[in-house]
Amino acid sequence: MHLKRWISGLILGPSLILFIVFAPPWLFLLFILLMITLGLREFHGFSPVPMSPWEKGAGLILALLLAASLYSRDPRCFLFTLVLGLLWFLTGALFQPEEFPLRVEKAGRHLLGLLYIALLLAHFVLMRKMDTGRILILFTLVAVYFGDTTAFYIGRAYGKRKLAPRISPGKTVEGGLGAVAGSVAGAVLSKMLFFPQLPVVHALVLGAAVGGIGQMGDLWESLLKRSAQVKDSGALIPGHGGLLDRIDSVLFAAPLVYYYAWAIGIP
Repeated sequence: MHLKRWISGLILGPSLILFIVFAPPWLFLLFILLMITLGLREFHGFSPVPMSPWEKGAGLILALLLAASLYSRDPRCFLFTLVLGLLWFLTGALFQPEEFPLRVEKAGRHLLGLLYIALLLAHFVLMRKMDTGRILILFTLVAVYFGDTTAFYIGRAYGKRKLAPRISPGKTVEGGLGAVAGSVAGAVLSKMLFFPQLPVVHALVLGAAVGGIGQMGDLWESLLKRSAQVKDSGALIPGHGGLLDRIDSVLFAAPLVYYYAWAIGIP
């Protein structure tokens, strides 16, 4: 398992970097839409709420439209798609044949997928439209990767105090602190290698914030899996489990980096 994890990382990591650097915006958008498709497939695949194929298909179409709408410069396109999805799922629940509690659960599950998978991932579309978009995306991925890797090894070597034993018994406070330290190191390294316009203080703050919120993303996905009584979200990536197992921290980190960059005036 450990060897598979490293082999997958060595293959996927450089390939993803090359893609981010050289892919045109429209191709990057298609890549994000593919990630949303695979992510939603896993999300509904281990859902405790039963759904028919057409229900999953309708949810996927709305999720893809939501992400694609951010490619437009008119914010009303995004708001229209978001409201359309909201009304579709809520009114659809009125005409379902199931008992009332299950109808509400279905609508809630669809909305959660729309917001958790599509909306959070779509922030990479917003990043890509920025002048420093490629750099910001790489910065986010490097900071998350360093945090995840450091948390894994520090937790294995020194972890004693449980971080959230009911949600994820394997995660420790020591591993969590390692994640923050690793993300800070990744952020500073990114600043030195390819992001010179980012002040050091902001690299430190962003790194620490990514390390912290990335763990929240990890724990949230663990909570989802625990509620469905599954170990992994899927088996897409050898040694890593499913796609959501690999990007759970990224989903929470992407909006943080985007809005932080916007707040401090990075173009």
